[in-house]
Amino acid sequence: MKRYFIFCLALILIACAAPATEALPTVEPTKASATPTAIPNTPEVQTFLKVFGEEPIVPKGSYGTWDDRFTDPGAVVYYEGAFHMFRNGFRGFPAASQVGYVTSTDGYRWTKIGDEPVFKTSDVPFAKIAMYASSALVSANREWIIYFYTWDSSNIPYASVIGRATAPQATGPWVSDAEPVLKPGSTGEWDEQQVLAPHVIQTDDGYIMYYSGADSTGKQQIGMATSSDGIQWTKYNDPATTDAPYAESDPVFQPGEAGSWDAYQVHQPRVLETPQGWAMFYRGTKDRNNNMALGLATSDDGIHWDRSALNPVFDPHDIPRASYFWFHNAVFVNDTYFIFIESDISQTTEIYLATHEGGIPK
Repeated sequence: MKRYFIFCLALILIACAAPATEALPTVEPTKASATPTAIPNTPEVQTFLKVFGEEPIVPKGSYGTWDDRFTDPGAVVYYEGAFHMFRNGFRGFPAASQVGYVTSTDGYRWTKIGDEPVFKTSDVPFAKIAMYASSALVSANREWIIYFYTWDSSNIPYASVIGRATAPQATGPWVSDAEPVLKPGSTGEWDEQQVLAPHVIQTDDGYIMYYSGADSTGKQQIGMATSSDGIQWTKYNDPATTDAPYAESDPVFQPGEAGSWDAYQVHQPRVLETPQGWAMFYRGTKDRNNNMALGLATSDDGIHWDRSALNPVFDPHDIPRASYFWFHNAVFVNDTYFIFIESDISQTTEIYLATHEGGIPK
């Protein structure tokens, strides 16, 4: 979600255990006449992120289609005045996932481009079970790039690597690199089992990747890697830590204090460059029992992060009828944070939107 949640990964299995139900219609623009109405901020509803409307902005597909049970926001990029989303669609977990393409001029109303996926798990030579789009960008030479992660085992401990695909245009044809661009660390390292949910930023000096890393127990933390070409990556390594699990590399963001809402694991980093510095939205879990929420952290250098006093900034129940949320993505456009959330209602998922306008309170 579809995945990915990857990220409380075992949790997603719960959502997939129930029989599929008939899905909503395929993606169509929603209420083109006006921007959806925000749910008012009350003591029971989050005060930082405002959820728009009570319906998904991108629904799953109709019954019998490739995305008729789960869809998540995959990879999102704002380019040449439009939002481009490469959403994942799948019918089970873990099971093969395909990538569909939808666009929007304002971030609220979305249009499906074509009925078929533009990129498939079968297009990735090293994906054993599934491939999930996670980050997208367009290079200076107008090459479209998707960074994705694989799902390579159906039993705990899970296994994942990060890969890259390119295309001359958003609709493809998409071609995967022959090999992963980022792999797990050595045995005993903090990311020994999985690297997943990448978010890649292009800078004047090259590329920065934030990603989730998991050890053999499933504990996830957030790591960072850099690259001059987007293909060869070097994980961040603090020279002051020389013993496992931080001998080879180090996470830049770790779970919170015992008893806190994100004490068990932190993952799915979505890092944005803003006028105030770096902002990161991330998914955190308190324990193994589906206690999840969305958090916010800020940084001046992209390495050292401070948790927001507003945390958590989003709870699954902030969306009417929702029980959980799994994958999310984010972009910052025209002084507005757009947070796209895969929300679980009755064990199927669709994509909802929450936003915040203006600066981040200190």
